Amino acid sequence: MKNKKHLVLIFVLAILVLVSGCTKKKDSKKENKPVQSIDEEMAKVEENKIKKIMDDFRVLISENKEPYEIIKFIDENIDQTSEVEAAEMIKEFELVQEKYMNIYAEELYKSNRQEILNLTFPNGEYDPQKLDAIEDGELKQLVTKIAESKYKLINVEGSFFPIIDYGSFKKYEKYLSEDMKGYLNIKSLESDSPSMTDGGLIITWDELANRLIKTEKYLMKYPEGLKNEEILRLYGEYLIKYMSGGDNTPIYNMEDNKILEDVLESYKKTIVNNKNTITADIMSKYLKLIGENEYIVDDVLTSEVVDLYNEAIDRLEEHK
Repeated sequence: MKNKKHLVLIFVLAILVLVSGCTKKKDSKKENKPVQSIDEEMAKVEENKIKKIMDDFRVLISENKEPYEIIKFIDENIDQTSEVEAAEMIKEFELVQEKYMNIYAEELYKSNRQEILNLTFPNGEYDPQKLDAIEDGELKQLVTKIAESKYKLINVEGSFFPIIDYGSFKKYEKYLSEDMKGYLNIKSLESDSPSMTDGGLIITWDELANRLIKTEKYLMKYPEGLKNEEILRLYGEYLIKYMSGGDNTPIYNMEDNKILEDVLESYKKTIVNNKNTITADIMSKYLKLIGENEYIVDDVLTSEVVDLYNEAIDRLEEHK
């Protein structure tokens, strides 16, 4: 009888061990969720978060919000997006800035606002630190809004108007792709130090050549860049300035129409220092034409500028 009791006890214990083992196996299966599944869930959460940010951003754009409202949203959210979404936000913001630039300029011309601005910023030198010195409340609010929208004021012939302050975009570079950073770098050169105002060149011929080469290098490196068309437009603008000068900065001596020595030297330097570039090849052809025309800048020579310009643009577009 005792033996039977022992056998029953052993049988019951064996069943308990088996049941316990099965339970542990089931629990183990529940606890050990595949790592891949967790990663996929986290990626989905991140994707949904970015989608929500971009949906909200596009709503702001569609509602025609002012630039200062949009940049506030960008500042709060750009670090939570990828390079693609960050570039889209900056690109769309720039379009809004371009739209509002004329609107704000018109506001600055109302009443005696230009007079007040000239008193606040003597010698035409805009200083955002002096905004508090503007006594007109409405004007102060307007100029503050313009500054918050990443514009700065420049003075041309005694009048202030806003331009996009591309230098202020540097804070976003860490979120952007290389081609977008290159674009902002080129544009900030022009906004920080305009190449020409009032028909006069205000940088050296060599600096203009440097900007010309910089834009070509960008176009060659990023043929499918997000801002390729804008940089191509800027390249063409620089090339025309370099070959023709401006109304108040001609490339020739007004007395005898001979090309200026410093312009000629700059052309030669550009050709020598930038071999294997489209710009150097175009300038080499131009320099040859100048020599054949006995260094006289006249209608015969200037008529060649259009053909050389078109050749340069065509060759850059072929690179796409």
